[in-house]
Amino acid sequence: MENVSQDRPWVVGIDVGGTFTDIVALDLVAGEVRDGKVLTTPEQEIGVLEAIRQIGIAPGQIGELVHGHTVGINAVLSRVGAKTALLATDGHRDLLDIGRMNREFGPQFYDPTWVRPHQARPIVPRHLRIGVPERMSSDGDVVRALDSRAVREAAEQLKVDGVESVGICFVNAYNNPVHEQRAAEIVREVLPEAYVQTSSLYSVTKEHERTTTVALDAYVGPAVTHYLQRLRGVLADAGFDGLLWIMTMNGGVATVEHAAKAPVFQLVSGPVGGVAGAVRLAQSGGPANLLTMDVGGTSTDVASVVSAATPLTDLWTLEQGLTMTMPLVDVGSVGSGAGSIISMDSLGALRVGPASAGSTPGPACYGRGGSEPTLTDACVALGILQPDLFAGGSMTLDTALAHKALSTAGDGLGLDAIGLASAAYAVACEDMAAKIRSVSVYRGMDLRDFALLPFGAAGPMLANQVAEILGVDTIVVPYSPGQFSALGLLGSDLRVTTATAPMSVLTGPGATKLEQSFAAMEDGIRGDLVAEGLDVSALQFERAFFGMYVGQTWDNRLRLDEGPLTADTIADMVERFHTFYQQTYGFSARELPVMCTSLEVTGVIKRSAEVTRQVSDDHGTSFVRTATVIPTGHGPLEAEVHQRERLTSDAKIEGPALVVERFATTFIQPGWSGGLRDDGCLVVSRNEERGSR
Repeated sequence: MENVSQDRPWVVGIDVGGTFTDIVALDLVAGEVRDGKVLTTPEQEIGVLEAIRQIGIAPGQIGELVHGHTVGINAVLSRVGAKTALLATDGHRDLLDIGRMNREFGPQFYDPTWVRPHQARPIVPRHLRIGVPERMSSDGDVVRALDSRAVREAAEQLKVDGVESVGICFVNAYNNPVHEQRAAEIVREVLPEAYVQTSSLYSVTKEHERTTTVALDAYVGPAVTHYLQRLRGVLADAGFDGLLWIMTMNGGVATVEHAAKAPVFQLVSGPVGGVAGAVRLAQSGGPANLLTMDVGGTSTDVASVVSAATPLTDLWTLEQGLTMTMPLVDVGSVGSGAGSIISMDSLGALRVGPASAGSTPGPACYGRGGSEPTLTDACVALGILQPDLFAGGSMTLDTALAHKALSTAGDGLGLDAIGLASAAYAVACEDMAAKIRSVSVYRGMDLRDFALLPFGAAGPMLANQVAEILGVDTIVVPYSPGQFSALGLLGSDLRVTTATAPMSVLTGPGATKLEQSFAAMEDGIRGDLVAEGLDVSALQFERAFFGMYVGQTWDNRLRLDEGPLTADTIADMVERFHTFYQQTYGFSARELPVMCTSLEVTGVIKRSAEVTRQVSDDHGTSFVRTATVIPTGHGPLEAEVHQRERLTSDAKIEGPALVVERFATTFIQPGWSGGLRDDGCLVVSRNEERGSR
């Protein structure tokens, strides 16, 4: 922590979600921890300042601030991004629509009227996608020179059309970017105010995914860069002069300058912070295998942490046909969260989400004007959320308004308020369990080897039912689960990733050239960080390569060990690829050469901000009262209500029970019990006499 001192002892993590903005702060000098939660504001920087004010810290006392936001993802999901154009190689402007010629299995699979999402709601309409005469070969040779006049004419037309942002992605530009660079120069001459991005933001193969990544970046770039500028401004005006870090989707933080170069890699920075926190927990207190379940106001984000390692993927799909390429934390999302609206679909089936009440007006029980029932209203009606204990008592939920909204919606389904609430709770948990299976069971993982880690303010109140569905026997609820993603931001390392695409067969004589490529990328990262004013004395590098058999069109990413490439290490790379292929796909083709499509380097500077919690030694004071709850599949039951902050290390709580803390409630179902471990985590386990399903 290079900017922390006696005058600026605080390190702060702030995560902006769809409904709430969460904050965790650590005083590295005194060891004090503060956390808080405020409603998310339309101008997210205002909510950031409000969160800092709420926990009583002067911005001038903050040495480092780590931030995850939702500006980019909101722009894409609501389609309010910049008016964007795309320059492509002549004949390739329809890559965004053509995609991979597949469709996701689901209700639309057999629907002949189904339209690809990008065609139904394009981020770049077809009339703003322009083909430019030019062509590079796969090895970087110029096949057809760039028609500069055509680029200029296209830019002039885009100026007339009022375009605000331009993405440029030419075929095979990963191996020779000169045409893209020249086209970008011309566009900037004609449209000096426009945001311009090329595929150099991550130079790898896969034409469709590379084009999609550039198009998405161009679409969200203006909104994200303007937000970062506003954020810097309001923080500076408030007296903050420390380091500002932005969480990125590769699982690390970056400077504002670096983050602004590729805004698209901040789309889901908050959920990535939660996975970062899960990895740190797996590495410290364990278990090493965790299924994360981050339930916010508008969605649930899930991931599988195996052997305490960050789950990475080189492909990430925002929605069908919009797939990005880069090493990203592998997070899946389902549009079902605490603020999700309960409704009936066109087939008469009950749904929870994807529409959300958000922070304005919010669930009906908030008393802010919302009239449609949400999952939060259902939990109030079922007794899982105690109205007077919500948010530490700072906000009282209105049970009557929750019942009214549920009753009105239930009339059309023949259900009373409790019946609809119980059904919606079950549907939401099934949806979340299905998404967890998609990142675990469907990848060959045995859930008996995993514990469930719920966080987000709503995660713990749903986790026990999700665990029942999945057959998982252990639930680990971190301290302050409502701020867990912000806590993950707090201790994330700086990570900067770059790549190049050699497209060469792996042979011993080629080791020198590949090593030179690695060294050049490492020098580039080091130089950029120095230019940004950072101390690089502790800079480390992680290497990876993408390989495939000659003749294939799809590659796979494998990590490399440290050290320079030699003929021997090349042989080891080839052997590792054969082994990987055998383990992953059930066969290998050792008779075929292995092609290295891309090389990747990540620069890492370790950061450390450990937050420890003390377990109470105030025996016998955690019990608050009893309350009536209605678990799924049960009638009304009397449950003990306990205050988590007062739980002692020897306490054992038998379900049904509610464990309430400031910004979350853990629901322990019948047949389960809970207790604290030394690090403050609440561990909820299936009772032995019931056994595992």
